[in-house]
Amino acid sequence: MRTFIALDLPEDIRENIAGVINNFRSTCPLGVNWIPSENLHVTFQFIGETKEEDLSEISELLETSFSGISVPIFTNPKLEILPGRDPKIIWISLENNDSLILKTSKKLKSKLRQLGYKIDSRQLRFHITLGRIKKRLPDKLIKQILTTELKIKSFEVPKATLYKSLLSPQGSRYFEMLNYVF
Repeated sequence: MRTFIALDLPEDIRENIAGVINNFRSTCPLGVNWIPSENLHVTFQFIGETKEEDLSEISELLETSFSGISVPIFTNPKLEILPGRDPKIIWISLENNDSLILKTSKKLKSKLRQLGYKIDSRQLRFHITLGRIKKRLPDKLIKQILTTELKIKSFEVPKATLYKSLLSPQGSRYFEMLNYVF
């Protein structure tokens, strides 16, 4: 099963972002696989194909990793299209000034590697994926995305969740497996 760790958005933030996505969708209904509102989250760690027998150990890792962290607060949300030359992702980048959460990410990556998982070595960049670009976007949409001012200024995330992701032609479906409340 494919799994990842996410920081769950408060409902009002999720609804606000869903409204932003709906505005973009009406401008460009084709060419982008927009993320359904129920799947919006702050990405923390993609694990990938996960063995059932590792779930209890991963659960313990989550518990010990997040136990010393206060409720994460994210600020300065900004719409971005990445990478620049051949864009594939539309996301909201976020800032978090708590160095403890970045240290936690590094420790968690190290522990997952010890369990045999191939974990991305890049430093964590907090973000919320809004859509995956499938074909070249019209310049009008690119400009609209990059100049849209978000009404969100800062927000707290109430919990971290390990999700199972099932891929289908209609898009990914996420199922909550376990969580940690901050």
